[in-house]
Amino acid sequence: MPQETLILGLNPALQRMFFLEKFTPGEVHRIPKVEEYASGKGINCGRVLQLLGGNPLLMHFLGAENGKRIFDELSMCGIQQAPVWIKEGTRICTTIACSGDTTELIEPSPILSDCENEDFIQTLNEYWNSTQCVALCGSFPESFDVSLINALDFTGKRIFIDAITNIDAWLEKGVELLKINMQEYCKLLSRLGIPLVTSSPQFWKMSATAVLEKLPIKNLVVTDEDSPVRAFRFVEKKFQGIQLQPPTIQVQNDVGAGDSFFAGWLYADGEGMGFEDCLVKATAVAVSRCEVEKPWNISLERVAELESELAPTVEKLE
Repeated sequence: MPQETLILGLNPALQRMFFLEKFTPGEVHRIPKVEEYASGKGINCGRVLQLLGGNPLLMHFLGAENGKRIFDELSMCGIQQAPVWIKEGTRICTTIACSGDTTELIEPSPILSDCENEDFIQTLNEYWNSTQCVALCGSFPESFDVSLINALDFTGKRIFIDAITNIDAWLEKGVELLKINMQEYCKLLSRLGIPLVTSSPQFWKMSATAVLEKLPIKNLVVTDEDSPVRAFRFVEKKFQGIQLQPPTIQVQNDVGAGDSFFAGWLYADGEGMGFEDCLVKATAVAVSRCEVEKPWNISLERVAELESELAPTVEKLE
């Protein structure tokens, strides 16, 4: 069995998808198709990782009827869960999908009590010592006590992060992967005091080098919608950067594309793939996700086909 990956997806949602042929703000719309299912960055990542052949253990806060629906749905598909039950209901994320574009309406995350924070850390401690691979996905709920999780002993852990807020303590301890989008990358550069000179031809090399010199990040990946995906690392203290342009496709639903990318990298890393192969695998998984309505409908045959197409197109960034 593949190595277990503890996924901390602490801000889940019940996803409500509205599919429309035309969406015009201010007008009345009769919706021909509505779907609801468990979602959120951790859930999306876990479901795709399981589909690829990984072994996820998903830890998340669940509350009220929406939380029960999420727990039951994931249990039915065989996802291992370590839920922390809370009083407030799990939020709903409403997404309007129209002609390949999506508009998201996200409810506020639940506010946690002190007792619920204590329940979280007690539950996490039950799994922490026996888990080597930990993936942090997305934001924390309101009133989450970050100090509890920052105080954990990271010795012997391989930490993978798809988040930007309240992660500084994790980054300073050292992580295998930080996967963020372009907007989040700009926020990180500002936090670190690194000039944001995107007009410079050397922007990526200069900025990524500065980040990797300041923080013990083994692999830094920046996604940017339809632009190339870029990955950076130091090899024997020398900068290495690569980029990969995703192909043009017919987009069905791009919600969770970044979560699928993260799952693809986790799986590739677990299989011992190299730097370039991890980028190719993750990009192929993300692209195939956008071609279907739901992330767990990804075709593994399509992923393999995309990998074959993308592998020869990886470019080195000098």
